[in-house]
Amino acid sequence: MKNESDFLHATQDLPTGPAIVHLPLYRAGSRVGYQGREYTVGHVVVTRSQLLVYLQELGSSVDADKLQVTPTRMVLQRS
Repeated sequence: MKNESDFLHATQDLPTGPAIVHLPLYRAGSRVGYQGREYTVGHVVVTRSQLLVYLQELGSSVDADKLQVTPTRMVLQRS
């Protein structure tokens, strides 16, 4: 970056309100759908290439892309 003031002027044009996003939230105890049935999330494993969700009733991990879950509303705001 050539000049810090250029960055400051560029960011002043951004919206000032908090951003609201809807994302799937996988945490222990959450209920998710998989192959037409409901399961309980035991824990989550994050690797370099995948996000795996351990389903307690199934006894194994499943790729998060294969699960159905209601997105959670999150408000992103700088502090």
